[in-house]
Amino acid sequence: MSVELRHNTALELNVVEYRGSVTLGELKAVASFLATRPDVLRRDTLNIVAPDADFGTVDFPALDALFARYRQLYAPLSFQIFRRASWVCLSDAARRHIDYWVRGRDMRKTMSSTVSRFDSVAEACEWLLLSDAETAAVERGEGLTDLARFDIPHRALAR
Repeated sequence: MSVELRHNTALELNVVEYRGSVTLGELKAVASFLATRPDVLRRDTLNIVAPDADFGTVDFPALDALFARYRQLYAPLSFQIFRRASWVCLSDAARRHIDYWVRGRDMRKTMSSTVSRFDSVAEACEWLLLSDAETAAVERGEGLTDLARFDIPHRALAR
């Protein structure tokens, strides 16, 4: 599996984990799923990019187009406070893509979100204002229920 979306009801927190070679198709599938679930879009999110994750097949113009799609998804939503989205990047291979996604975009205005990248889950959870006990539970996967999994097989290149 490449992308797994889970939720902790008690914390009102989404946890998204990226593993292995993540494709544009999988990223689009996540956006399509979220388009049907505005309740999920409103929640704070902890994105965890595993050490083995990479986005090497996804080019930056495709990320720009995906960002435009997310902007459309958030446009009709009304927020009383800013939504927080933390990105924990544990993969050197994925760091360039995560930095490209997180930095230099006005997410406050376009998506009512504050976004930041961290080097550990503990740092991200602190920024998300979770207690030490809540952080430990998230790190252990306690209280997380599966919402969706996305694993689109890579297609062989045509010869």
